Amino acid sequence: MRIGILTGGGDVQALNAVIASASDTAEKLGIELLGFHKGWNGLLKNNYTVLNRVTLNPAIGGTILKSSRMNIARIEGGPQNILGNLKKNKITGLINIGGEDTLSNSFLIEPFPQVLIAKTIDNDVGKIDDAKKEFDIRAITNYFTLGYPTAAEKISSFVSQKEGLRTTAYSHERIIIVEAMGMHSGWLALSSAMGHPDLIIIPEFPLRYDFFLEKAKTLYEKQGHVIVVIAEGAKWEDGSFIYAEKDEIEEFGHPRFGGSANALKNLLKKDLAGFCDTRNVNAMNPSYLYRSGAPNGLDELWAKKQGERAVRLLARGKNDSVFLSIQKDESGFNIKEISLSNFKSIKEMHRFVDRRFYDPVEFKITEAGKRYLKEIIRELPLDESYGFKPRCNKREFN
Repeated sequence: MRIGILTGGGDVQALNAVIASASDTAEKLGIELLGFHKGWNGLLKNNYTVLNRVTLNPAIGGTILKSSRMNIARIEGGPQNILGNLKKNKITGLINIGGEDTLSNSFLIEPFPQVLIAKTIDNDVGKIDDAKKEFDIRAITNYFTLGYPTAAEKISSFVSQKEGLRTTAYSHERIIIVEAMGMHSGWLALSSAMGHPDLIIIPEFPLRYDFFLEKAKTLYEKQGHVIVVIAEGAKWEDGSFIYAEKDEIEEFGHPRFGGSANALKNLLKKDLAGFCDTRNVNAMNPSYLYRSGAPNGLDELWAKKQGERAVRLLARGKNDSVFLSIQKDESGFNIKEISLSNFKSIKEMHRFVDRRFYDPVEFKITEAGKRYLKEIIRELPLDESYGFKPRCNKREFN
């Protein structure tokens, strides 16, 4: 028996843990596991490695199989060629590990048996029952995507007082704007709340700049420094992105992001002239640091569990395709198999941040949002007695 496996889209820390677990399980079951290089590109070009012969360390981040972004719907004969290669190699099932775009390709080769595993630091593959006004962990399909727990832990650390930018912001009376990944969903920016930034800006709620500016000034007068987190895909009130490279459109029609923090910084420098020392209005973008490095414990554990489950499901000779959802209930996390026949496309599993989790007036997380995140990462301490209050309410710099 032969099973294929691929990783596509942006890398995350837990990918090798999935691959290693799938490989170990396949070896125990006497199944040959073929790892296709660079995602769907490898399947299209029939470029693979037999993983049973490869030693993998699940604690090393990234993907040993490498990755690419490929929309096979845009390739003439793409789905047919891929199905031909699967048949040629006598593969009876495929494990597809990716974000929304990579997983969308699976619907083009149905009804070939597949297991879909969601990975993205954006945490935007899943569903939260929006019919419920109150937060309910049992109403969440796919509580988190692989990569999100580690990335969320990182950004909360980057902005925190204990391990991050808070002490520098205080020491130099800076306004620091930190950019988070997240093209259309603000989950990563939201998770920074566990490190206590002052203001959070996410794509789901367009930015009212004048309102935000007054909030930032009020905070600066009160505490002498401000930390802002902004998602890369944040938008203005007219629906346009705060920053996007529209000349660099990729396979799935997305522009290149990375620059919203710098764009906001430039505006603040102009509008805060005379109010504060604008040399201390700074932007930083940790960028790929969010997705690089080793997985944390939660990420690695559930990556391994999903890799094993995927192989065992396909080893039974399943004729349909399923999505592996990480669920949360009173007993803890568990895996639920959801038939792909329940969906017309993966877009039906696109998850956004809503008002139960984010307050757009205060630019802050809600208590329900914190309850959600506390199941994934710890809240870092904040000593509110640290430092001295400004001696005056208005700062004059001429």
